[in-house]
Amino acid sequence: MAYAVVTGASNGIGRELAALLARDGHDLVIVARGRAGLDRVKAVLERDFGVHVETLAADLSEDGAPERLHEFTRSRGLQVDTLVNNAGFSEWATYLDGDWDRQRRMMRLNMEALATLTRLYGRDMRDAGYGRILNISSVASMMAGPWMAMYFASKAFVRSLSEAVAYELKGTGVTVTCVCPGPTSTGFAKAAHMSGRNFFTMTRPATARGLALYAYRRMNAGAVLAYPGTFTKAGAFAERALPRALTRRIAAFMNGGRPKD
Repeated sequence: MAYAVVTGASNGIGRELAALLARDGHDLVIVARGRAGLDRVKAVLERDFGVHVETLAADLSEDGAPERLHEFTRSRGLQVDTLVNNAGFSEWATYLDGDWDRQRRMMRLNMEALATLTRLYGRDMRDAGYGRILNISSVASMMAGPWMAMYFASKAFVRSLSEAVAYELKGTGVTVTCVCPGPTSTGFAKAAHMSGRNFFTMTRPATARGLALYAYRRMNAGAVLAYPGTFTKAGAFAERALPRALTRRIAAFMNGGRPKD
């Protein structure tokens, strides 16, 4: 069985997707920043499913890190037929006054790392005549997002790139699937430093397991775009039906309003 590469695999959606791939017999390369979390996931997957799991502790927002991941698998002779680009993060902040280093790392991880890995592994898969790429975007991709401007913009990039590359790869045996989740219980709000009223408190978040199962099924079906749940389907409808001036206001409200400095 060929290998699957899963980024952001030490918890949340990435961990659940790794488990689904292992359940179906895929050997894995799992990637995250923390070694301890990766080792825990590796131990569970190898014990429960009898697969082989390679780990790579890496911050994919660092220059050259995506290329090092690709070289890690290539140098070991690992044939990768599935790529899950799940790693990403957000920040609740005003664009002009937020931590610029964090904003730049968000750009590099959410966009550049995903684009680089899609290109490198996509070329390998095209040469092999088969492959699956799953990119995790967000309902945020459907509108501009005041108070989380960079995150919303980065997820719009993910969706647009995924759609275009999926079209270019028609007939090659390689598919690209972009899933656009709504709020999901993964620790996202805490990592983004969100507080008070926001889309996590105003909706019922999906579970990481439920979202991963949906994304996995859509990837295996070769879908290009996938909108899990009522909230994201409503977002897709609003994108088409409502003026963007209104969707900006809705997003600003759902994001919790202006952060306190």
